[in-house]
Amino acid sequence: MELVIVNDNPYGQNVYFYFDKETGEGVVIDPGDCFDAIKKTIEENKIKVSGILLTHGHFDHTFRANEVRELTNAPIYAHKEEIGVLQNPEYNRSGYRGLDVSVIPDKLFSDGDVFTFSNGEELKVIHTPGHTAGGVCYYDEKAGIIFTGDTLFKETIGRTDMPTGNHAALLKNIKEKLFTLPENVRVYPGHEESSSIQHEMKYNRAM
Repeated sequence: MELVIVNDNPYGQNVYFYFDKETGEGVVIDPGDCFDAIKKTIEENKIKVSGILLTHGHFDHTFRANEVRELTNAPIYAHKEEIGVLQNPEYNRSGYRGLDVSVIPDKLFSDGDVFTFSNGEELKVIHTPGHTAGGVCYYDEKAGIIFTGDTLFKETIGRTDMPTGNHAALLKNIKEKLFTLPENVRVYPGHEESSSIQHEMKYNRAM
């Protein structure tokens, strides 16, 4: 599996391209505001996008989701509890920026669902509400990596003071669902640099 990260956008948000180098099949995780870079990455790596996976509905993570769907004909996936945030500019914070971002997902996840692509590659959906009600992480157990969106960052956690946020729930889910994963699992967050479960258990100042 190959992982390419693009964050050429005004919000320092990480767009992840996770794909099988042999088959070209893969996913785009959280297509933020960098459509030209997203398009270039897909074309240069000859990625056959099987799904557009959203960790949550805030506009900096979903800004170009509709355009990437049109470009690739791939469905958009999100958790079933995130529909309100995805479709409401006030909740997804695009209205705060004078924008009007609204995304209607094609398919809805529940906690524990598994997204399968390429030659049996699997990403498990871990529902981690707290930053938003439908926030999720995508875990590749075989590769030992997890995409955490704005749930867990290097040495901190996501904000909980926006619509559908819940601080106590976020802490609980990180402790019970993420910190119980193997310590060597690599953490790829929605912003800034990667980390590991071991590092976060030891150094995360918000926990």
